[in-house]
Amino acid sequence: MPGVSGPPAWREVIPEGEAARLEALAKRLIGRGKRDGRPLHHKTLAALHARFEVTEAPRDLRHGLFAEPGSYDAFVRFSSGAGRVRSDRVPDVRGLAVKILGVTGRKVIPGLETATTQDFLAILSPTFPFKDPAAFVDIAVASRRGKLAVLGAVLKHYGPLGLFGALPRLQRAMDSSMRSLAERTYFTAVPLRIGPQAVKLRFRPMDVPPPVPPVGGPDALAVELLARVRASPLSFRVEAQRFVDESRTPIEDPTVEWAERDAPWIALARLAIPAQAAESRAGRALAAYVERLSFDPWHALVEHRPLGVVMRARAVAYKHAVIARGAISELEVKAPSALMG
Repeated sequence: MPGVSGPPAWREVIPEGEAARLEALAKRLIGRGKRDGRPLHHKTLAALHARFEVTEAPRDLRHGLFAEPGSYDAFVRFSSGAGRVRSDRVPDVRGLAVKILGVTGRKVIPGLETATTQDFLAILSPTFPFKDPAAFVDIAVASRRGKLAVLGAVLKHYGPLGLFGALPRLQRAMDSSMRSLAERTYFTAVPLRIGPQAVKLRFRPMDVPPPVPPVGGPDALAVELLARVRASPLSFRVEAQRFVDESRTPIEDPTVEWAERDAPWIALARLAIPAQAAESRAGRALAAYVERLSFDPWHALVEHRPLGVVMRARAVAYKHAVIARGAISELEVKAPSALMG
């Protein structure tokens, strides 16, 4: 099994001048001044409380959060990826963000080393459609002006011939199925560390609750998901796949899927979302609080530092977004029980 006798030699490749380039891209994406809401994943589909239950990991993955079995409070946010509120029937990236509380140990971000949170962010696609953060930023900014602007941005970066490869990757990342978000698998899509290992994570549904009557309207995904969790708990198995080699499991190219035949999935934990009424007074208070939080893969133990150029770009962009939004500091995050009375 890959990695058991010793971790393969993965490495990051950081070109000269990258830091300044990523800083400029972040400023372009976030803009200047204060923001009302998140620049991406603006629409919340559900904000819930949960437990993150760590099981016994394989020996080589017993680092950081997964060093030993344990159970932690968590916040969970399901979202749509656009930078504005749109109908759930519009194809979009769908996300799952998890903030785990009570996690001791040194954190990555300077000034937040003593924070007790660990975040994981995931989407429905096992890959990220852009290798170059500049292409992602240009297309994200262009999306605010409409489809023709997006096409122009794609042509700028990939040219007429590259367009036929880029558009399918982009379309695969956009969910249009209207399938229940309680039944979907979510992937980090880009790698992170578990100690010396480089891994990707996924959240795979377990014990899927029975369906609820179909709903329509612009918030159909959100309404359906909240109806499910009102009636039944949700559960996701948290699994990791290890880096094998640069050709099959690249660190810097997130457009390449790490095939399961090369990098089998290993169970590490369970995300348990208890049945809860989001429309209740306590549920509304929790949702309002989650809107003020920031979910960032760099809110992480040093043992779980994010890897690759897309993650490095996120570090800069999320820092600017947190400042622009005035989000709650990671040093001040409250437990769900403190919000629900």
